[in-house]
Amino acid sequence: MIKSICYISNKNDNLPDSVLNKLLHSIIKDNNQIQVSGILMLQNNYFFQIMEGDPNTIDALFFKIRKDQRHHGLIKLLEISLVDRLFSDYQSGSFSVIRDFLNLKKLKIYFDWIKEANILEANKLIELTNNFLKHNK
Repeated sequence: MIKSICYISNKNDNLPDSVLNKLLHSIIKDNNQIQVSGILMLQNNYFFQIMEGDPNTIDALFFKIRKDQRHHGLIKLLEISLVDRLFSDYQSGSFSVIRDFLNLKKLKIYFDWIKEANILEANKLIELTNNFLKHNK
């Protein structure tokens, strides 16, 4: 069984771009090492993340994220169990940071493809992602 958590939070205003870029790079590396797949988006000073993996790994990672001082106002939007990973076919099953239009377009194409499978949990995550993007243009 796979666990997935989706959350949104506010980036701290005093977080320099150099620290942010280093953070985003390390998130990709660290999550891939612990076999956590999913996406992280940063738009208009909001973080939006979907992460999936082993339930114990996801719980430990989310505990760590909640205590991170580089963001505040964290709200867990969804916590679900999945039979399989939803992001196993996206970017070779690795963790991705999405910050530009090209990657947003790739994500939309992937979501359109996965939506055809009509997996209830996938539809919830797609809806949350679309709502985030709609409100943070």
